[in-house]
Amino acid sequence: MKKQHNSEDLTPSKLTVSVENQIIKDLSTMEKNTKIPVDELVTRALKFFIATHNDYLGKSRFV
Repeated sequence: MKKQHNSEDLTPSKLTVSVENQIIKDLSTMEKNTKIPVDELVTRALKFFIATHNDYLGKSRFV
């Protein structure tokens, strides 16, 4: 079952993080090869991480 979000939750916001240079290079290459913007690539990766590690949020994976 998909979680319902209000439109404010889905509004893009800025986030500044420090990552290894190789990750930045890889994201740039992925953007060029797929034509998917880096923002979208990172968002997809983070959504996948959150979905597979929601125990970090104190939630059961099977709820």
